[in-house]
Amino acid sequence: MEYPKNQMEFERLFSTDEECFTYLLQLRLENLYMCPSCSHQDYWINERKQMVCKLCKRQTSIIAGTIFHGTKTPITLIFRALWFIVAQKNGVSAVSVQKILGIKRYETVWTWLHKFRRLMVVPERSKLTGVVEVDETLVGGKKSGKRGRGAEGKILVVIAIELVGKKMGRVRLETIESSDRIQLNQFIKNNVELGGKIITDGWKGYIDIKKMGYKHEIQNKKIILDMEEITPNVHKIASLLKRWLLGTHQNYVSQDYLHFYLDEFAFRYNRRNSKSRGLLFYTLLKQAMSHQPLSKKICLKVNKIKGLL
Repeated sequence: MEYPKNQMEFERLFSTDEECFTYLLQLRLENLYMCPSCSHQDYWINERKQMVCKLCKRQTSIIAGTIFHGTKTPITLIFRALWFIVAQKNGVSAVSVQKILGIKRYETVWTWLHKFRRLMVVPERSKLTGVVEVDETLVGGKKSGKRGRGAEGKILVVIAIELVGKKMGRVRLETIESSDRIQLNQFIKNNVELGGKIITDGWKGYIDIKKMGYKHEIQNKKIILDMEEITPNVHKIASLLKRWLLGTHQNYVSQDYLHFYLDEFAFRYNRRNSKSRGLLFYTLLKQAMSHQPLSKKICLKVNKIKGLL
């Protein structure tokens, strides 16, 4: 399918709601239409933008059963919000999108940006392979008190980075409540292919890695020559993550929503070499048309965290 290569092409393709719905229809029909009632595959489109089964006359909205289901926001505005997410190298905040698009309600923009973040992680994505470096970092502002693992008032994030020769490959990030071996083991199982080599520091939480079927290399000392950390690649990712949260989102993070930001960061980092922003736009839209509707419960706490996005 055609997708926009730049801002000018985006404006040409999606200037009206009708053009947006036509594009969504094409995405929906990539897997062929099938009537929910009788499974018949022939249809026609009525004036209300509904697919009408030629056999049983069942009417189905183009966006029924998708992430757009039941939306009252003009579809052109939703398309533009998604375009801003993928077109900007470092992403955008809800406040920025609200000002650019002139949307009255902050909560509307906040909700849609979180819905898009849900699309950035594909459940069947492949696990990291080969050599993988794993470590944890703390996310949050500067606070007095205990430092390192177990520090209070901060959010613990575990990071796994795939190493391809001397270069860094794909990344995985996840919030955890503590750095005990149970939670670290689960993260590794979910994100690293069995048989791979995992590099960590000497923390006791990684004691089961060999038992789980992985090779395990422990680095206990700093590399004094280059003044690098024990797990230098993870620390580079942690630094990029914190700068991104501070620069784009002013470091407003909470335990309840940080994992959505981690998904977005991983999505961006893993596609950092992509030459086409439009392809990312197309990919997320395609995900949106195959994703189940999302509940409005995501907005229940929005007033408490206004400014988070």
